[in-house]
Amino acid sequence: MSPTSEIQSFITSFEERLAPVERAAGEAWWSLATTGTDKARQSVIRTGIAYNDLFADPGEAAKVRSWYEQRAGIESTLLSRQVEVLHRMFAAHTGDRATLDRIQELEADANAVYNNHRGIVQGREVGENEIREVLTSSPDPDLRREAWEASKTVGREVEAPVRELARLRNRLAREAGYPDHFHRSLDLQDIDAEELESTMSALEKATDEPFAKLKYRLDAELAERFGGAEIMPWHLSDPFFQSCRHDVAGLDVDRFFRDADLEALTRKTYDNMGLEVRDVLARSDLREREGKSQHAFCLGVGREFPYDVRVLANVRPDSYWMDTMLHEFGHAVYDKHVNPKLPYLLRSYAHLCVTEGIALMMGALAEDPGWLSSAGGVSGEDLAENRESLLQRGRRDRLVFVRWALVIFAFEKALYADPDRSDLNTVWWDLVERLQLVKRPPGRNEPDWAAKIHIAIAPVYYHNYVLGHLIAAQLRAYVETNITHGPFHESEISGRYLLEAVFGPGTRENWRDTVQRATGEKLNPEYFVKATI
Repeated sequence: MSPTSEIQSFITSFEERLAPVERAAGEAWWSLATTGTDKARQSVIRTGIAYNDLFADPGEAAKVRSWYEQRAGIESTLLSRQVEVLHRMFAAHTGDRATLDRIQELEADANAVYNNHRGIVQGREVGENEIREVLTSSPDPDLRREAWEASKTVGREVEAPVRELARLRNRLAREAGYPDHFHRSLDLQDIDAEELESTMSALEKATDEPFAKLKYRLDAELAERFGGAEIMPWHLSDPFFQSCRHDVAGLDVDRFFRDADLEALTRKTYDNMGLEVRDVLARSDLREREGKSQHAFCLGVGREFPYDVRVLANVRPDSYWMDTMLHEFGHAVYDKHVNPKLPYLLRSYAHLCVTEGIALMMGALAEDPGWLSSAGGVSGEDLAENRESLLQRGRRDRLVFVRWALVIFAFEKALYADPDRSDLNTVWWDLVERLQLVKRPPGRNEPDWAAKIHIAIAPVYYHNYVLGHLIAAQLRAYVETNITHGPFHESEISGRYLLEAVFGPGTRENWRDTVQRATGEKLNPEYFVKATI
């Protein structure tokens, strides 16, 4: 058998084993996210271990690694790419079996805690939507502080397992020759650590001055609103200050959605682009209830065609959830339009940062004047009065998000450098004060960092949002300048272009090549900077 035939034969056989396990694992995660039950948690652990077992044969792992190292000699670019993808899958699940299985347990346990935890405000349990409502609307500083502190109490419950997860992830990384999980994760995501560090440092430098000016203005506006009070974290509308949309005085965007059907608006938006989402809506879970994950995500269950793509959300009629719906269905249209004729291993998005780029481009429409007029049905008079404020609000929000992402990026580097350090709470607040200019509450020594779910179960991920913002700005500029010659969200031509240039090719090429082919140039942060600063 020729080397090419041997590789193809192995991949075909492996895909037959992989497909049912991937589907079972996806179903288990969906069940846990939608129910929060112990039965679902046990199923996640069981299917996660079964998934790890697919990569347990050291002979197979060595064979895949050898093919990867010699992939330049594989004539078929499609087969070479499959080897590359397969190698990263094996590398991500290679290591001590007990350690891998324990990580599955801890991640499932942590996920269940985030699903079921509710903070206490005024003597009753409240979910994240209620906390967000207090922080966006209440004029009572004491109630706001109580709500903000309640949003952090989950951190106490998960601090110990998150530290253990970091130690175990580091153990696997060091077995594989990396200094820690942070560097291993970046490598397995096809992200060059030095290049990313340079990008993040450049963004920090570029945003230092405009962010400081923005924060000064926000603090002045908030101080006036709250009677001259010193501005503390609970005076801000977002518990982590990852958004500032509701901190801008005099602009109530939520009113555009109070009587709106967010599902219908989502459907209409994608209809306008020629992208069907009714099937995804039918499979999705969009309403709040006890035990359900309080967050939002898109999940593709398996890779068999027709694709089973679902969205979980906790929708309320406001701008936050309009953004979230458009965002998650941006992931969904990508997932459901990957060319099914591609080999099984290549039926996925090009990279996490690319699918985040699509989602962020779509989510931003929720406060885009053009979209509010064409899809949202907001009157021209209303938009004329608020157009510049809306545009300014979007720029401010992107600026605030970048500074928040810099906190996560720097904190996770510190966490994985030493998960056992006793001053992680201080490290967190030092970064928040330096990068977000948010004052730490006097005497506070709580694991507020652990309240952020990504740190526990989606580690070393946040840079993908940052790269996604860069891709979103560059892609929208290219499409509107060269393809639609107008707002991309009003034209079926943009949907067809995205199908051909981004969605359809799946992961048949690396993310850098996808960006260059879809936009005509390499990733260029200047588009984001120009649209934000």
